[in-house]
Amino acid sequence: MSTYSSLMLVAEIEALLERRRLAQAKRRLQEALREFPNQPELLLQSARVDYLEDRNGAALVTLQQVLSLAPDHEGARYLLFAVKRDVGALAEAEQVIVGLLHDFPEDASFFGGYGDLMIRAMDLPKARALAEEGLKYDAENAACLVVRTLCDLIEGRIGAASHSLQQLLARSPQSISTLILLRAALADRGDYRGALRIGQELVRAEPDNAHFVEAVRQLSVVTHWSMLPLWPMQRWGWGAAIGLWLLINVAIRVLASQGGEWSGVTMVLSFGFLAYVVYSWVWPPLLRRWMLRA
Repeated sequence: MSTYSSLMLVAEIEALLERRRLAQAKRRLQEALREFPNQPELLLQSARVDYLEDRNGAALVTLQQVLSLAPDHEGARYLLFAVKRDVGALAEAEQVIVGLLHDFPEDASFFGGYGDLMIRAMDLPKARALAEEGLKYDAENAACLVVRTLCDLIEGRIGAASHSLQQLLARSPQSISTLILLRAALADRGDYRGALRIGQELVRAEPDNAHFVEAVRQLSVVTHWSMLPLWPMQRWGWGAAIGLWLLINVAIRVLASQGGEWSGVTMVLSFGFLAYVVYSWVWPPLLRRWMLRA
């Protein structure tokens, strides 16, 4: 088999992977690698298959082999960035993408990839700046447009962003993983409304995904207007509950020591706190049951 034939095989396998025909691509890869075990382009396609099937460890091993054969290989370096990013090694991923931008300073896709990384790190100003810079070189770059639209959604600048994001996700389906991580990050920092917006976009992208639908239902409960008084508990958990209990107890003791006209205030405060505790125990499960039935 000639070098030309191996390159034709690479093109064929790339086309299969673009159409997500993984089983067929794997069969062709096995045949090709038996003939060309050290062909960097074929090894890169093998790493792509591992990446698409969430075998990031295997992908890293193969990428190291590719980069030992071709240290400056652009495609292998970008896939290495994507794997490092997806396994949470953000500092290492940043080092790789910065190197790529140094070598290819006008590649909009690399700006988009870096912006995606900054969104995961919740550095929105830098993510937006990177996306805007990339769009100067390619005004239709999907990765940069996704980053900019996600920044708009997180910051509540909805407008036409939702419709735009669905169109962009169709062109850049790998961004779904960014949305999932983003939803979790926003929920972790207490921005439940932001997490709900992202969750709704995930449902629009994959309406048959039961996990996405359930997450939106749960977030709809948390963000319901009647849950607003419980926000400290939702945000800080038992720490907020203990702090509030201590604060109310100190206030009651101080007011009780004043006697006289303060006794009525003390009683109102005591019963109000008791009502709040009962509300915090009883209402959330009732609301959840009611909304999940709807």
